Amino acid sequence: MAEKKDKNKHKNSKDKKTKSKPQRRFRINKKLDGNTGIIFIGYEDPFLYFPDMMSYFSRDEIESVHLKARGKSISNAVNVAEQFKNRFGKEIKAKVIDVDIGTEEVLRKDKKGKIKMSFITIKMSRDNENPA
Repeated sequence: MAEKKDKNKHKNSKDKKTKSKPQRRFRINKKLDGNTGIIFIGYEDPFLYFPDMMSYFSRDEIESVHLKARGKSISNAVNVAEQFKNRFGKEIKAKVIDVDIGTEEVLRKDKKGKIKMSFITIKMSRDNENPA
């Protein structure tokens, strides 16, 4: 009897797993601010940010794209900018027009005080002077 209960319990857990939808493992944070597209860079693979950058650069009303990152994601933001320039140079000529770095105070996760965290903002635009 105990074996039958265990088998039924195992079957029910399988049924529940197959009915649930797979969850997205990542979410790209982005927003529009006037004529500027802003993409917040995290720990994800740099290739995940390229479609959003391509869509921003393909729109005529967007003048520049800003990549923003904090803390350990700063190196990933640099990788995204450089790989985009090198890999998509034939489709979209992009150039880095400015890089801002600094430190800002951020609320701690436990909300008991603030910590200082480094940030980077990489400003990119279309390179209209040197067409492909």
